[in-house]
Amino acid sequence: MATDHDANALTETDHDGDALVEIQNVSKLFGLSQGVIDQLLGREAQPVRAVQNVDLNINKGDIMGIAGESGCGKTTLGKLLVKLYDPTEGRIMFDGRDMGELAREDQKVFRQRVQMIFQDPFESLNPRMTVFQSVVEPLKINDIGDGYQDRRERVVQVLNDVGLSPAEAYLNEFPKELSGGERQRVAIARALVVNPDFIVCDEPVSMLDVSIRAGVLNLMKQLQEEYGLTYVFISHDLSLIRYMCDRTAIMYLGGIVEQGPTDEVVNDPKHPYTEALFDAVPEIEPETQRRRANVTGEVPNPRNPPTGCRFHPRCSKIIPPEDWTGSQEAFRRGFSFKHRVQTGDISVEDIAERHAEQRDAVDRILEVGLVLELPEEHQLPGEEAGAVTLSALDMPRQAENALRSSTRDLLDGNEEDAMEQLDRQFNTICEREVPQLHESGDQVSACHLYDPSTPNTEPIAPDASD
Repeated sequence: MATDHDANALTETDHDGDALVEIQNVSKLFGLSQGVIDQLLGREAQPVRAVQNVDLNINKGDIMGIAGESGCGKTTLGKLLVKLYDPTEGRIMFDGRDMGELAREDQKVFRQRVQMIFQDPFESLNPRMTVFQSVVEPLKINDIGDGYQDRRERVVQVLNDVGLSPAEAYLNEFPKELSGGERQRVAIARALVVNPDFIVCDEPVSMLDVSIRAGVLNLMKQLQEEYGLTYVFISHDLSLIRYMCDRTAIMYLGGIVEQGPTDEVVNDPKHPYTEALFDAVPEIEPETQRRRANVTGEVPNPRNPPTGCRFHPRCSKIIPPEDWTGSQEAFRRGFSFKHRVQTGDISVEDIAERHAEQRDAVDRILEVGLVLELPEEHQLPGEEAGAVTLSALDMPRQAENALRSSTRDLLDGNEEDAMEQLDRQFNTICEREVPQLHESGDQVSACHLYDPSTPNTEPIAPDASD
């Protein structure tokens, strides 16, 4: 069966390192044109920043994991890697060649060498096509094989390789006649039939019963060795990432916040978001005390992401200014109060209506505004009742005075002066500057905690807190 790649087009090349895929400052934005409402209101378009400034190398023979919450940009990144999307900015190199500059013949060979396995085998297979028709189609499209019999032999071989044996029993079956696991094996066979080098697997077992997931994953590991494959595994299932992947990159709101060897990322996470992500995984042993994530709030709108570090509004380790003399916890609460004022998340008018005395209203606004929605083990005394007093915080007098004065300004309807006072006291590099990737052991992390030039990080380094 002739599946060798054209020697004159996109052949494997010798270039620096062992990287098969190099992602260089790649961004993908959707909704760049103005909508009707934007035009009527005279507003600029607000694109969704699905992937933002991603740098990542994927080495030959590796299984690279891409993990993160739903909506973090994992699937968009996967589709960029197989050229279902083109980057808005940046470039992706495949085997030393820029994917955006491939000639027509090179693109044909690229389609052979790069395949994708989708999440839902119920949707990715045409219900009107038999197993044979689905698996032979890539051979026809890529003009591989010397006629019908040669292609049929290749299809039978691959079906047997993916565990659908004897293959002849499956050739004339339709997807509706197969189980979920069998359907996904057909999808895997369809990807393998052209003898690719690189496969992007987007949540490949998430739609399958738990009882059959392990079998499919073990099969994919076996196929990697037999076919000499490089995989990207996209998943929100951290246990799957840990089992399958050599290296892992963690995504948050379109960007990669940490990457490194999977064991290191799992056992010694560096970025506060990675730490929170793994804290959220339930413990299997019932006797083990679960350590829940010390984060607050929801994932921000990707159309209007936060400035600086995108995780900073939710982060437990937000960095105080150099001259801060109180506790980091007090700074976090004060900064969160500022953020809530900025977003209009505190019902100042409602509280003022219930408290005739300004002093009482100020106290109540601060009690409510300093509360964070956290798991019980991370709460302050009285927080479960929805109130935090300033006396419970190690807050410098100047910062405490700014909180009270800004709250009085809010009651007087002077939000601009209130924000000016809060900005002076509760400012942070996390809000001002986008963090670059910094090395920490075998990992790299996009966090100001690991920037040697950032002041005031020693007291709150991950290994020294909580």
